[in-house]
Amino acid sequence: MKKVALVLTALSMLVAGNVSADTTAQAVATWTATAKKDTSSKLVVTPIGSLSFDYVEGIKGFNTQKGLFDVTIQGETTATGFKLSSRLVDTTLTQLGSTSTLNVGVAYNGQKLTQTADTQMIDTATGMLGGNLSPLSQNYKSADRVSAMDAFMFSIASATQDGSTAVTDMSTLPDGVWSGEVKVQFDATWTA
Repeated sequence: MKKVALVLTALSMLVAGNVSADTTAQAVATWTATAKKDTSSKLVVTPIGSLSFDYVEGIKGFNTQKGLFDVTIQGETTATGFKLSSRLVDTTLTQLGSTSTLNVGVAYNGQKLTQTADTQMIDTATGMLGGNLSPLSQNYKSADRVSAMDAFMFSIASATQDGSTAVTDMSTLPDGVWSGEVKVQFDATWTA
């Protein structure tokens, strides 16, 4: 009887020692959602999708992202030329619960946009026809609405630890979530 009890005790200890706890991880994905319709303005720019930057440990930095946008114009039948330009308005993301910030860089066809100067996208007078936006430069005199789609390249250009102290090594940033808005202003000019 003692042998059976001893064997059962040893067996239960072996079984209990081999049981391990499950490991579970969870993540939440968030999509920004809005709905807007504008079919009457002279210039309508619609961002397609939202931006999401993730820290990549292997490169000790954040991913870059292509951001599509659609531009629609209402033509001017008496115009002799057309220009389209863009400029940064706001690019700061702030960490929730702290003062750490990320600054989003924006580039169009390799040219960095700034808050201090316009980036020319189309200028029919100089022969800059806009690449993927060329349907606008070809039809700016049309009485109809014309649309074209292109993309900006977005990246995390710089960061601060506390809103003012620059960070040169992104791996030193605190873990967390940064949020905010990236705003780009577009200006269209029809030359008389």
